[in-house]
Amino acid sequence: MRLTDIAIQNLRRRKMRSALLVLSVIIGVASIIFLYTTTQAMKEDVANKLDQFGSNILILPDTGQALTFGGITVEAPTQVKELDMSLIPLMKTIKNKETLATIAPKLLDDTTIKGQSILLLGVDFPQELHLKKWWKLDGLAKKQIPAANEVILGSDVAHSLGLSPNQTITIKGQDFKVAGIIQPTGSAENDQAVFMDLTVLQKLSNRPNAISLVEAAAFCYSCPIDAVVKQLTAILPGTKVTALRSTLESRNDTVSKFNLFAQSVSLILFLASSLVITLTMKSSVEERTQEVGILRAIGFRKRHILQIVLSEAGILSVLGGLLGYLLGMGAAVNFGSVLIKAQVQIPWQTNLLVISLCGSLLIGLIASFYPAWKAASLDPTVSLRYM
Repeated sequence: MRLTDIAIQNLRRRKMRSALLVLSVIIGVASIIFLYTTTQAMKEDVANKLDQFGSNILILPDTGQALTFGGITVEAPTQVKELDMSLIPLMKTIKNKETLATIAPKLLDDTTIKGQSILLLGVDFPQELHLKKWWKLDGLAKKQIPAANEVILGSDVAHSLGLSPNQTITIKGQDFKVAGIIQPTGSAENDQAVFMDLTVLQKLSNRPNAISLVEAAAFCYSCPIDAVVKQLTAILPGTKVTALRSTLESRNDTVSKFNLFAQSVSLILFLASSLVITLTMKSSVEERTQEVGILRAIGFRKRHILQIVLSEAGILSVLGGLLGYLLGMGAAVNFGSVLIKAQVQIPWQTNLLVISLCGSLLIGLIASFYPAWKAASLDPTVSLRYM
């Protein structure tokens, strides 16, 4: 009879003990798999939401002059080279086009209202509101998109002109309804501007298809933002594509801290699970001193005892690792996204199966080796005293 056959028979005779050992491995592996996959999904979800929370790419005319947007200094249109709406379809043809979550073109102009110089921003309202999710708007319902004859006022403009929602404002000889007012944001491009439909401003300023700049929000979780910038630069002639480093650094810092937290929790859970498995294995082997004595008395050598015990531990560990992977991965796929309220779906990760099997096997063998070696080293006469 082979030693592996003896190991399998021992497992069958001790069904309860074997089941408890397998259960300890299942719980440890399933917990680690579930935590790892859900924290990875949470990290991706956080990164994606940060990517959408404002622009991280700015596209300006390559004029050799600085066109400040955030300060804001608006130069006369005749002095600034303009972009064209034809750039927008081109942006959607880059290799990593799926990373471009939002593309918000803008046309800058100025006008005088009640003796005050006012900045006009022509925008694509659906894209702009998607980009500026932090805006708090008075008078505009959630997910409501202003019509072509409606405008949104910055808080400073509304205050200086004495306007409130649903009132009328005349811009370049045309009346517009105030659809909403942006609550103070602390940034000039939001508080000191009038936002109106892009095509309407193009028509009023007699600049058809013209845009001054493009703000874009790109997902940079799966694709480095520098790669997106290079691709846009190559396909958009006459433009200057710039990644907003402050936004990216803030995002990367947040994601890095979250990743460190997830890794720390995973490590703690791994150590705790390893300790439980080690103690369970150690207890199981030490309880078999009598059996070891009998085997040694009938001629089994130390290496035979070690091989039998380690074969049992290996079988149980691999079985527990497989079931733990199926349980943890299944729970993560079916319930993980709902539990953590993430918009990222968790796929089956087959690479974790190999890691689960190897990890559980390694822990099981390490946990069983010392007590097995210690038991096998006992003198047979000493072991038989436990009979």
